Amino acid sequence: MCTTIVVGRKRTADGSVLLAHSEELGRNSAHYLDITQAQDLPAGAAFASFSGGSVPQPSKTFRYLSARIFDKKRYPGDHTFGINQHQVAVANNMALMRDVPVDAAYDIIPGGVIWTEFIQLALERARGAREAVEVIGGLCEDFGLSADSGTMLAAADPAEAWWLEMARGGAWLAKKVGDDEIAMRANCYRFGAEKLDDPACCLHSRALVEDAARKGWHDRSEPFDFSRSYGDPANLADAYNTLRHEMIDAKTAKMERATVKDMMTLLRETYEGTPAYRADPRTGSPFRAGPRTIARLNTEHSSIAHLRGWLPPEVGAVWWCGMSTSLTTAYIPRHFGVTAIDEFHSKAGPGYDPASAYWVFAELSRLCDYSFNRCAGVIRHAWSRFEEAEAADLPELEAEALRLPCACSSPTAPRPSSSSRSTPAGGRSSAATSPPPCWPKPRPRPSTRTSPPWTGPTRPSSPEGSRGSSTASRCPTSSSSSPLSS
Repeated sequence: MCTTIVVGRKRTADGSVLLAHSEELGRNSAHYLDITQAQDLPAGAAFASFSGGSVPQPSKTFRYLSARIFDKKRYPGDHTFGINQHQVAVANNMALMRDVPVDAAYDIIPGGVIWTEFIQLALERARGAREAVEVIGGLCEDFGLSADSGTMLAAADPAEAWWLEMARGGAWLAKKVGDDEIAMRANCYRFGAEKLDDPACCLHSRALVEDAARKGWHDRSEPFDFSRSYGDPANLADAYNTLRHEMIDAKTAKMERATVKDMMTLLRETYEGTPAYRADPRTGSPFRAGPRTIARLNTEHSSIAHLRGWLPPEVGAVWWCGMSTSLTTAYIPRHFGVTAIDEFHSKAGPGYDPASAYWVFAELSRLCDYSFNRCAGVIRHAWSRFEEAEAADLPELEAEALRLPCACSSPTAPRPSSSSRSTPAGGRSSAATSPPPCWPKPRPRPSTRTSPPWTGPTRPSSPEGSRGSSTASRCPTSSSSSPLSS
């Protein structure tokens, strides 16, 4: 049960695209961070799915960073979030399809693909967000969704973001997020009466409308509504979902331009200061008080992908990740160009381990829950100072990275890792630094004016040639998400 927020490039402070995600599996599904290298695969290679399927593989797969469950036997599949070498980020939220009994909602569909596998296969194959939803949609139609009755995936790259909603039986609908839009999902479908005949902004399964009409879920005399046709009515109306939509939409409607720090704030939301806020009268903890908040005790990790196409992917893609509960965790930045994950974050197992970031932060969240009034303020203050120091250090680190020799001239040249230093280096560099000639060609360099540390360098106002830019102005903003604040 997760929460995901995506922000279009005209709605961010620096012109990047943001994808923020809170992963909530429960049952202490410990996570670790991992790097998967690009691979050349032999002809006829296939991916063996959890449900017994065999998915043909391409000749080459891409490098990616991911958050993974420590053991597939603990929870089917293991990939829950990731960013690949083309700055494509992918996350997932569960949803419920109509007319599927509760005891059959998580049945294994023979040969099907499960949610973690959709994430993995998209990261391995997609060069952009649109291509990611095409990959996922094609897999849904060809092999079917398994182990859930419904699910949703968000895909983002530096130019655009998409939401895809799917149901069993091969039905799926994907829509581009408006460039000036902030679009979030809780755990129910949100697509309504969408314009299906605009392929620049909307993609869907071939028999989407026909299947719904054949099953009696859609009246052909009325506009097609995905949520009403395929969504479970109780799930769509459940306050477990609608409260999150209401609270986050209200917050984002007031954001003129969103930043990474804004996404952290939203992922830590407990509705404090609103009529929906509840807290334990004894401890002050909001975690066991009733309303379904964004920050929760059973969060496994929360992540923010900061995607900047005017920089090479190794530098332009920054993954801010915090283990366990967002309210008591520290978000640590990692650039895509890191060559290794520190041991503390690359280790996880079935029981408490002081050498595992997941378990240390999980224990901290539980200790804080027992004495929230005394502990929460101290923890928040400490992590806020840490995160601000990390953010202030990024511009200098990135300028340093862009001055490094590239792999073709120095195969052993290291890429600096923002997570490898425990203290900030101090001031930031404003010098315009060009990447070496063999780095992937970025969009035009931004101006060199100093930018707020939470947003990084400012991007060009009109990124010519960026993926998806030619269709951006033609894609309408979804009525279910926040409008652009004036």
